[in-house]
Amino acid sequence: MRVLLGSFFVLAALLANPESSRELHSRYGEPDIERFVVRPGVGLTVEYGSDGQACQMMIEGQKMLIEKEQPPKGMSPDMVSGILDEVAPLSIRGKEVGNAMESMGCSEVRIEEYENVWISRSTDYCLPLKSERERSARIIFKRQACPPNPFSLIHN
Repeated sequence: MRVLLGSFFVLAALLANPESSRELHSRYGEPDIERFVVRPGVGLTVEYGSDGQACQMMIEGQKMLIEKEQPPKGMSPDMVSGILDEVAPLSIRGKEVGNAMESMGCSEVRIEEYENVWISRSTDYCLPLKSERERSARIIFKRQACPPNPFSLIHN
């Protein structure tokens, strides 16, 4: 009973005094992952490399950190293309060197390889009348400071 009561007081103290971003930064330093709201209802999660630069980015419909059977939120292909152009413009990507497509049922994943980056886009084509059918887009930068690329197996 005492442990339960003690846990309650610790939880109450944490809820009464939530940590701010500034406090967490000063206590633990710079984060290795951050999430931003780039459009209403659309999030951008960024994972950084050892050099502090972006290694991976994920564009997807905003969702809660702790998921409870949330249906995926779709995005329009034009909006996703616009965000991709903001975070990985053509000048950064380099020349396109290859592409691949995988389709299974209603789902399709397209992967484009450029000199400096991989971009994959996941689309649900079972929603033909709905413009918000794009599920996610992932950008993976090809740099020394970044972990190995999961898409590199395509051309090996």
